[in-house]
Amino acid sequence: MNRNILLGCGVAAPLIYLGLAAGGALLFPGYDHSTQVISELGGPDAPHPMVFNLGLMAAGALTVLGAAGLFLRLRGEAWLGALLATLAIATFGASILIGGVFPLPDPRHLAWGLGYAAQIAPLLTLWALRKTPGHARLKGFLVFDLILVNLALAVMFGVGDLVGPDNLGLWQRLYDLAVYPWIGVTALCLMRPPARLSQRFA
Repeated sequence: MNRNILLGCGVAAPLIYLGLAAGGALLFPGYDHSTQVISELGGPDAPHPMVFNLGLMAAGALTVLGAAGLFLRLRGEAWLGALLATLAIATFGASILIGGVFPLPDPRHLAWGLGYAAQIAPLLTLWALRKTPGHARLKGFLVFDLILVNLALAVMFGVGDLVGPDNLGLWQRLYDLAVYPWIGVTALCLMRPPARLSQRFA
């Protein structure tokens, strides 16, 4: 498959997921974004769970394809870094796919913790980009996201005692904004050559 098509899959994946997270409540009267987690849109109480779960499977599969595109794009400059970044992103994508196959309350919905690969994926992607000319802004963005995604996870695990029943859904959405969209941004940036100016100052 064409490399840019695969990278395009990586761009589409977080858009689908965020669309599900934002728009899924339209099919679930009474759903509260602040207190309910996103996965409840595909749970037993949801009026149309298959809409969410099929969308989740699609987002996961597209993430895996996008990871393959990243490998094809970067393997020439940093083969090992590209491979490790690809494995981390693909593992995260697989966890999203598994979450759609096994909706709540199935314990397999959490995919045995595979989704935590996303915590190191920005770092591995940054390492894979180290020999790639240009993309200075992308590299800076990845540093920012690496810090953000791990801070967000720490908060979700109770650091600062900020998360409670009345705001769990809100915090999960903030975490998801840190953990998923960067994949689409990276894929989009890698679909085109870096600008001459960024090459000059990289």
